[in-house]
Amino acid sequence: GTVSLVTALAAGAILAMVVDTMIPEAVEVTHLMTGLVTSAGFLVSLAVSHAGG
Repeated sequence: GTVSLVTALAAGAILAMVVDTMIPEAVEVTHLMTGLVTSAGFLVSLAVSHAGG
């Protein structure tokens, strides 16, 4: 419900902040692609984590 939505938004904001802080050169050059690749990488790691047990 609402708690899940708020938690998901907070997690997305934290992920965006970490990418913007830790990888500033990539964000400066290709801003949109950095977000997409980071999100894709996160989803792949989540899928692998769930597939492994």
